[in-house]
Amino acid sequence: MTTASLADEVTKQGVQNKLFPEGTTARTGLSRQQIEVTNKRYQNDPFWAGPKGLAYSSILGAQPYQVANLYPDEGTSYFVAWFDLPKNGKLIIKGEYGHLRYFSYTAASHLPGGQLGNGDFIVDREIQPDPGSVNPFDPDNSRDASPRSYTVYLINGEAPEDINDREPNTIYTGTDIIENPVHLAFRNYIPDVGYDGTGCVPLDELDGNGLPEVSLELDGEIFTGKAMRDILHAEKRAQIPGSTVKDWVKKIRNSYNPESAPSLPETSEPYYFQRFWNTNYSGFGAFILNPEERVIRYSADPTGGLAANPDTVYMIATVSLARGELFVVRAKMPQHSNTKHGEKTWNKDDQLRYWSASSGGTLPSGWGWDTVYDEEMPLDDDGYFTLVMSWPDDRPANARPECGVKWLDFGSGEGRYVGARNWVGQLYMRYQHVSETWGESPANIPQPTPKHPKPMDAEFMKEYYPLAKYMSKKDFEMLGDNPIITFDKKPLGAE
Repeated sequence: MTTASLADEVTKQGVQNKLFPEGTTARTGLSRQQIEVTNKRYQNDPFWAGPKGLAYSSILGAQPYQVANLYPDEGTSYFVAWFDLPKNGKLIIKGEYGHLRYFSYTAASHLPGGQLGNGDFIVDREIQPDPGSVNPFDPDNSRDASPRSYTVYLINGEAPEDINDREPNTIYTGTDIIENPVHLAFRNYIPDVGYDGTGCVPLDELDGNGLPEVSLELDGEIFTGKAMRDILHAEKRAQIPGSTVKDWVKKIRNSYNPESAPSLPETSEPYYFQRFWNTNYSGFGAFILNPEERVIRYSADPTGGLAANPDTVYMIATVSLARGELFVVRAKMPQHSNTKHGEKTWNKDDQLRYWSASSGGTLPSGWGWDTVYDEEMPLDDDGYFTLVMSWPDDRPANARPECGVKWLDFGSGEGRYVGARNWVGQLYMRYQHVSETWGESPANIPQPTPKHPKPMDAEFMKEYYPLAKYMSKKDFEMLGDNPIITFDKKPLGAE
């Protein structure tokens, strides 16, 4: 489809779309203009580090804290802060609800080995607006409602077990041990066309600042700017990967298949995807094919790791192109709202807020290579998508939207380190802020235990489970301009 015809299609849908330089319609998660403007605007904040993520790590002169290890989604702008919160201190965060798909704040938990796990968080829709303002993420409100300001607080201590005992608009660090530095992440997904990565400031506004303003309340005084930064010992640091190269290479050498492990053997077809539980079970445990042995050695508890968003369920497949030129995935797309082009309303029957798939490296790097998100995925009449991941030279001629297929660049495999296998990588799928009423949600997948060690992902997700197979470029192209992917097996319980 040409740029002109795509713009015409968007206009027919009732959304006026502005074309940006290089002819892009900004259908991608972040346009080049959004990336460059956001990167230029937000490098010098006294509290927040500059924008982090796959889109920003490729910019010339990117700082170490912008590298996309552990943050491989291409349509996002993350702002991260590391600091020490005094025992009696309260962080005050004043911002505006952005014109975007989703945002949240998370104070990550600290896990052994320097890993960052699931912590306390608050999501846009849960944040009560300031007096006189409106929360545009409330499905009963217009997405462009105004005024739209809010205030969020961060305090030390464990979050109350009873949600009714929580302070309004408050995040808890999870500990009173102030020697543990706080890792606070401000996540922004898919800004509307015409806004920067925060979703708060139009691209053509000269002096806009969309970052929340942060101050510290301590012993009855309010501190801002450099004084606040000095008290907090705030710093802008890079994130550590999920494993050392030495430990990872040792696992590979001692594995069942040093060429392709921990990718599952083809006898697993089509059940390659499993829910991410934590770094040990889902990372190191993936080298153990016996489910019982795996869960005994590495508990599948939901502690998280890799600075994962606790509001997101991740489905992950390790892929080896030594097993085939293409990795082909088919599943039903969960219901979601389209927002990129300034739609005014939310769908009240959404099953989740955001879905995306990214190719990326393994634990020693955590790098991301390419991303496709829900709005740009072509769907068939039944709401299913077909995704083909490969190296560019192996991309089939019919792996294009006009044929109902989305192509994803496999990228540089495990990552950029000595000994990395460029033919082994991972495919991440994000199911973000899922609805409690969605029965087939990956959030409902039961935790593997020694008593019930077998993963039950496909059984619970049914038609939403991402079935996958390896194929050759030739075989896929033989399927023609309307390729229909079939599997000998279906998810358990699916008709």
